[in-house]
Amino acid sequence: MDDMDEGLIKLANHKDHPTNKAYKVYFFYKRFQSDYFKDLLIKDNVFFEYAEEPNKRGTIFLFGVRKTDNQKVLNLNYVTLGKFRSPFITQKWGQYSVIIISIIIILFSLISFYMNK
Repeated sequence: MDDMDEGLIKLANHKDHPTNKAYKVYFFYKRFQSDYFKDLLIKDNVFFEYAEEPNKRGTIFLFGVRKTDNQKVLNLNYVTLGKFRSPFITQKWGQYSVIIISIIIILFSLISFYMNK
């Protein structure tokens, strides 16, 4: 399962099943994420198959789900990824700096628009 890669910018952690086209495979590299995802699947009564396999990046946690349940599972996957994601800009001063710079750019654009009208 070394080919389970999210891609260049790591947007998707799911692929079509390599042998059974009726299934989709969701994968995680961190146990706490896979445990949370498994709990959500059990809570929503979604049938799934689970496996752990060694990979070049460590252990990979695999979930096989039917494509008929894909929309529900996709939402659960987004909930799982959102719960454990880290902020894009971690420092508060950096977040406020981006907001202030954006406001200044908008103000200069508006002033320039009305001055050159």
